[in-house]
Amino acid sequence: MACDQPPDLDLGFKSLNYYPIGYRLPPDRAPSAARQTAITDSLNTEVELAHLSALERLNKMVTAFASMMRHETRTALVGIQGLSELIRDGGLSADEIKTCADEIFGAAQKIDALIGQMFDLNRLETGQTSFRRTRIDVNSIVSEVVLRTRAGTRQLSIGLEQSSVPLFVSGDPDRLRQAIQNVFGFITGTATTGGHIAVATRPEDQHVVVCIGSNTLKIAQFDDWLYGRYDRYEQRPSAIVGAGLDLAIARAIIDMHGGRIEVTTTPREGSEFRLVIPAA
Repeated sequence: MACDQPPDLDLGFKSLNYYPIGYRLPPDRAPSAARQTAITDSLNTEVELAHLSALERLNKMVTAFASMMRHETRTALVGIQGLSELIRDGGLSADEIKTCADEIFGAAQKIDALIGQMFDLNRLETGQTSFRRTRIDVNSIVSEVVLRTRAGTRQLSIGLEQSSVPLFVSGDPDRLRQAIQNVFGFITGTATTGGHIAVATRPEDQHVVVCIGSNTLKIAQFDDWLYGRYDRYEQRPSAIVGAGLDLAIARAIIDMHGGRIEVTTTPREGSEFRLVIPAA
């Protein structure tokens, strides 16, 4: 049934969307056949361009994903292949076979960990992960992470300067520990022997800040590429050897807590990561 009162709207392309269902334009105001064809062609072109853009993004993601898998698994797979050949060819003692088996097992664990990271990041980004909130002191988490890292890293000096007062945030203790450990692990993994890592916690403008810096890590023109899921492997693979998806996961966790991760780099002092989380 046609509407009796037409809206007082311009007959431009966008305004057609606002006419009531069933309304019929009078003949003297109806667009010409050529105009209707132009509108239809324009809509079809927009849809086709949107589909093309989506396909291009998907293609880039698939290419980058393949690059990431190749980059992160190459060393482990080469090791597995070489050690397996040694065992197959024979001539090894029982102790040597055990050593090879241990190395193969460790390489397989690295690949398994990478796959686990992929699933974990997907759950975080889609909200399909459990998240419990409690009031926790960030100082205690940072102390635990530093203590564990010191025990397993003898080639680096690690300094810790913590706030003299508790720094409380509202969040998931396990996830926050994972985020801090991931950033810490990235920095220790890229630091050179004899380097120094400085860790500090402080209150700052209604937030709790965790600073983790390295005097040997210098990331030129740092931006969001390092947090990317896979695309960073296509852009600067030489700068992220062994990084996996740790930083992408850390960023997703801090985002869940309403915070952010910042990075500063100076030529002489190296790079520093700042995890900024709202105080509770």
